[in-house]
Amino acid sequence: MTALPAHVRAVLFDKDGTLVDFDRTWSGTMKVGARDFADGNEALAVRLCEAVGWDETAGTFAADAFFANNPNAAIARRWRELRGLPFSDGDAGRLDALFARAILASVTPLGDLAGTVARLRGRGLVLGVATNDSRESAVEQLAALGVGDAFAYVTGYDGPSKPKPDPSAVFDFARVAGVAPSEVAVVGDSLNDLHLAGASGAYAIAVARDPAHRAQLARLADVAIPGIEGL
Repeated sequence: MTALPAHVRAVLFDKDGTLVDFDRTWSGTMKVGARDFADGNEALAVRLCEAVGWDETAGTFAADAFFANNPNAAIARRWRELRGLPFSDGDAGRLDALFARAILASVTPLGDLAGTVARLRGRGLVLGVATNDSRESAVEQLAALGVGDAFAYVTGYDGPSKPKPDPSAVFDFARVAGVAPSEVAVVGDSLNDLHLAGASGAYAIAVARDPAHRAQLARLADVAIPGIEGL
């Protein structure tokens, strides 16, 4: 059974936690940034990671982790504030650069990403990505995973659309895809994704492998599935 109703002609995906294994991709990448912002102090770096939703004992992020739901500038600001240091735009750019260099070594797909994407495109669906990561980094990650050419539109916190949950991501993607916003399905693992769908009139598909998290998201979704293979 497919989670996509017949009226859907285009699919706008979240990236992290939906297409990409968030824990495996971002745990090491986050630590690279945290160590730099902690001036190499390992104990302080761990505290910075925990302050944005990292569970050092479990080795995973909390489902509602600040790190997962905010752009790099907000993470940099929180880390600087925790150290009692002033924040500047340069700190955000510094973290962007650290993450962009580190993430390509650890980016990991969720399930059979390439196969699922190929099957969806084979059905004539137009695909896009809306992420809270930077657009450039997202494009590079998708290319590293061998699916970069599959997506007609990619937007990040830095544009070209406004950051989620602003509905412009769906409206802009719909124009590129040549469809109505109501013919777009938004697929994601966070409340931001579902609020994006709700604000734009798109069909909302929640994706979460953890049953408890899936049940929480299902309240705001048209359908909830364990992974994108269910599409």
